[in-house]
Amino acid sequence: MASATRCAGLVGLFAAFLAPVSAGALELTVAGPESVIFDQRTQACDASDLPDAPARAFRNAQGQMVLFAPNFRNRAFVGPDLRHLARDCTVRFAAKGASDPAMLDDRTWLQAFHTTDGVNIFAFASASFIPYRHGARCAAGGERTACWRNGIVALLSHDGGRSFADSAPPPRHVVMPPDAYTPDVKDPPGFISATNFVPFGGDLYSIVWRRDADPRQSRNCLVRAKGGDVNHWETWTGDGFSPMADRTADGWQVARTDCARIGERGLPAIRGLVFHPASGTFVAVFQHRRRGADGAPEEGFFTATSRDLITWSQPRLLAPLPLRAGPGDTGTFAGYPSLIDGASPDRDFGTVGDSADLLFVRFLMEDKGGRPVRVRELVALPLKITQ
Repeated sequence: MASATRCAGLVGLFAAFLAPVSAGALELTVAGPESVIFDQRTQACDASDLPDAPARAFRNAQGQMVLFAPNFRNRAFVGPDLRHLARDCTVRFAAKGASDPAMLDDRTWLQAFHTTDGVNIFAFASASFIPYRHGARCAAGGERTACWRNGIVALLSHDGGRSFADSAPPPRHVVMPPDAYTPDVKDPPGFISATNFVPFGGDLYSIVWRRDADPRQSRNCLVRAKGGDVNHWETWTGDGFSPMADRTADGWQVARTDCARIGERGLPAIRGLVFHPASGTFVAVFQHRRRGADGAPEEGFFTATSRDLITWSQPRLLAPLPLRAGPGDTGTFAGYPSLIDGASPDRDFGTVGDSADLLFVRFLMEDKGGRPVRVRELVALPLKITQ
């Protein structure tokens, strides 16, 4: 009882701190036709160049938007704004393809960026060991994704994001490590993804998806860099924030890998996060399927709102779009949503005003000589944000 009382008190204090103004709920609505930012069929640098993660951006020292929606060869788009981006074929980061699962240096996808000057950039990235690529045995399943070992690592750039490097030699670049590799667990516990960074009150926040051994316990977790110091990360434990990982001269020292659930059980992995300063409201975006109020199935991209990053509203359908039905799906579907306001004053694009774009990846099937081939587009859908 004492622990529950303490938790409620801390949540209340945290909520009060995060609520600078009183305002009604936010409404996000589609405000215009979509734009195709990238078409793999006509703009790809090579056969492996395709969007395979939610779009993330930062503003460099020249005031240019640098946007990633990368695969394991992390390339960028650069331009003055979201509608005028050019593809840069330079691979700005690629993991070393290490066959040792303990190194967590096989393939890596950039996930979040923080910079105060547009020159020096800190990044979270989703790093994987992929057994089938190295002939490693996975007794738990034959799927290409079976037995993947996933964690969150930290990368650094000191040239405006033109290149990134590990923050420490692997495996000491790992901030949120997974469980040790085993061929007997199909979906091993670990950290799968991270949202972009959102600033508030001088601190920096991200929501990470923690996969649990029991799928029902997989959850969204909140992490923060207090004072914006990205060398020190804390996680919400249900009773407050506790140290998670600190960067030392020898690399990252991990204090804990456990974290408390934020939001209700069943809330899917949050892929994008923004803060609306005018209302003191956080907005999350994710893909989801559910039954609507009338019992009819709904699927597509949903939003939820929060005033404290701990308690979240019920999901609200933003864009009804088909989602992937399964590994053998040969139809058109969408994935990897994120929210970006190109006019945000935040270099990390973690805040939104009265408009933003929903960015997502569209998966298409194309016939090439009688053979179906999967291709992808990166799409932007303009939104209006009202209270």
